[in-house]
Amino acid sequence: MLCWEQVMDMDKNKTGALIAAARKEKHLTQKELAKALHVSDRAVSKWERGAGFPDVSLLEPLADALDLRVLDLLRGEEQESAEPELTVRRCLVLLARQAREKTRRRWGQILGTLAALALVGLVLFAVLDRSGAFLRPVSLTVTAAVYTPQGEPAGETAVTIDGERRILGDKSFVGRFAISAVEPTCREGVTAQIRWDAMWAGAQDILFYRAGEFLSLGVERMLYITENMQSFGLRLEDGTIIATDPSYVPLLLSGYYYTIQPTVSNQF
Repeated sequence: MLCWEQVMDMDKNKTGALIAAARKEKHLTQKELAKALHVSDRAVSKWERGAGFPDVSLLEPLADALDLRVLDLLRGEEQESAEPELTVRRCLVLLARQAREKTRRRWGQILGTLAALALVGLVLFAVLDRSGAFLRPVSLTVTAAVYTPQGEPAGETAVTIDGERRILGDKSFVGRFAISAVEPTCREGVTAQIRWDAMWAGAQDILFYRAGEFLSLGVERMLYITENMQSFGLRLEDGTIIATDPSYVPLLLSGYYYTIQPTVSNQF
């Protein structure tokens, strides 16, 4: 009785020589045989050189295409008496089914392992996130220029930034963003939240709140800011611009928020 181990132990060189001889006897090219089997001519060449063996599912159509018996194809030589062809073909169906089941089980194990690893990764990420592993303290005092609503320089102001910045997931900052020239932002208990990719990719925004209540402090919501928070530009509701770099001024004067990342230092 034909078994899987017998199939795997077949002499590839003998089978390859038989395939080549039978193909030539039928005046078929490798390309023509490949086309009949829906494989590449490179695969046929590989079989004939003994560098590979046809898949179990291809043995029957290959034998039919070359007018060979399946068992002769497996043994690499034609024999006068052999096991009944119908029996061999039934065994091939069983072997092919076993191979598919093994493949399904293998992929099931792989997918199950990947799913388990993904779940562990999510749990680990959640634990690290809750522990504050993705938070970085920020404590800066940055000097920014003040511009009139027409974009003309009008002095300087200090901006105190003190809080924590999330570096993974939904990148954001929570803490003080106190602009000396905008007195309400400096009041006790006023907290700012800055988000990167807040509304769409490349868009940042800033919101001020106190005790769970969002505040309107005369600062427009949209701004440009690098992730190290040392370079930024924003506009007040009266049109005044606060910016660390003059390159932000024309962008803020346009009245339209461009979805770009500022081309200034973006190091952590």
